Amino acid sequence: MLTDYDAKAVADVMGIAFLRSPDGESSLVATPDKTTNAGLALPGDRLAGDFVIRVDDATILVVEAGTPDRPARLGPSNNRISRWPGHGMDPVSSPSPLFIEKAVEKGLPRQALRHVAESLAGGDKAKISSLEWGVVPKTTLERREKQLSPQESERTERVARLFVHARRALGSEAEAREFMTTPHPQLEGRSPLDAARTDLGTRRTEQILNALEYGLAL
Repeated sequence: MLTDYDAKAVADVMGIAFLRSPDGESSLVATPDKTTNAGLALPGDRLAGDFVIRVDDATILVVEAGTPDRPARLGPSNNRISRWPGHGMDPVSSPSPLFIEKAVEKGLPRQALRHVAESLAGGDKAKISSLEWGVVPKTTLERREKQLSPQESERTERVARLFVHARRALGSEAEAREFMTTPHPQLEGRSPLDAARTDLGTRRTEQILNALEYGLAL
C-alpha cells in the first residue's frame, strides 16, 4: 500500500493540510483559552478541528483546509494553507504517509468525514449525509462536534485512500465515485464504501483496483 500511497491526495480528499512550525512549539503560543488536545496553545485564528502532531521531532499543525461548500480561511489571505500570518507556519507540500498516520492516531477533524462524503457525492448534496453514515453510524456521528475517534478516523482514511486509488485506476472522479458506491460482485455485493469498514474489506477492494489499474487477474 505504501508504495503507491499518495499522502497529499488523501489529505486533500479529507480536507486537511499540514503546517510546519520552524520554531517548534514556541510558534504556537497564543490565547490561553484555545488549546489543542495535546495542551499546546494555538493562535486565535484556529478552527475547532485543528490540532498538533509530532513528526520526526518537528511540530506540525494539522488544519482543516476546508470543504467544497465551505472553504476555510487562514488570516487576511483567505487561504489557510498558504501561511499562518505572523506565526511562521509554512505548508508541508509533500507530506509522507507518516503525517496521515499521526493525524489518524490523534483523531481527524469531524469535517474530514464531511469532506470525504462531499467528494464521493459530487454535486448530489442529498447523498452527503447518507455517505457519512456509511462510514460512521448516524447516532455516533451526531455526538462528534469537533473530532472523530481514532477508529472513526481510520475508517475515514480508508475511504479517502480507496477513492484516490479508484480515481487513479479508473481515470476520472466520476468513475471513481460510481465505483465507490456501487455493489461489486467480488465484494459479495457490497460497495467498496461498505467494504472499507474493515481492513480486510479495504485490502480486497485494493486488489480489485490493482487488477483494473495494471491488468491483473483477480
